[in-house]
Amino acid sequence: MGKLIVKTAAVTFSLLVAVALMLFGIVSLSAPAAMMELTDSLGMNGASAYYSVAVYDRSGDISDLAVAVEKSYDVGHYTDAAEYGQKMLGDDAFAEYCAARDEDTEGSSSILGDYRQYATGMVASAEYFCGEKDAALDTAFAQLGENSFPANNAFMYLRNAAVQSEDKEFCGKILERCDGITPQDAQDVKVLQNFLDLLRADCA
Repeated sequence: MGKLIVKTAAVTFSLLVAVALMLFGIVSLSAPAAMMELTDSLGMNGASAYYSVAVYDRSGDISDLAVAVEKSYDVGHYTDAAEYGQKMLGDDAFAEYCAARDEDTEGSSSILGDYRQYATGMVASAEYFCGEKDAALDTAFAQLGENSFPANNAFMYLRNAAVQSEDKEFCGKILERCDGITPQDAQDVKVLQNFLDLLRADCA
């Protein structure tokens, strides 16, 4: 009799677990936004990043895309950050979104400089961590141009990634790419010179 009760309880428990897993799967597929918020609140940052990608895939909205890129980068999902980051940089609404983010974060220490350079720095760094080093350089340069070098631009984020990896060779490649930039603004000239000095020290 006791064995029968134990067996029945085990079967019941297994069924409950199976139903719970099915429900979890259904909710995951049907409500990724809710799952993103839930996993975020539980400190499950990796899972939250995966769900953020699913949220964007469903909505196609650039604000969701930016969240997906930021979350993916923060947890080291560099492949997703690079892939979806390029989608973000190429989105027709990117310039407008950057302007809105700059207005929201003005005076905040969470994002140094403007959002365009911050976002580009993330994408370029993600590409670097994926081993796509030439693409990383191209990404950083594309959002900068030849005649400007503002503070906290994408190349600075990319340098931080290289220094973090103790990659002197890549620091040298950043130096080569930036050495040909000719800013028109006097402040940009100073920023560039200081940056080049840092890179030369990194390469030593």
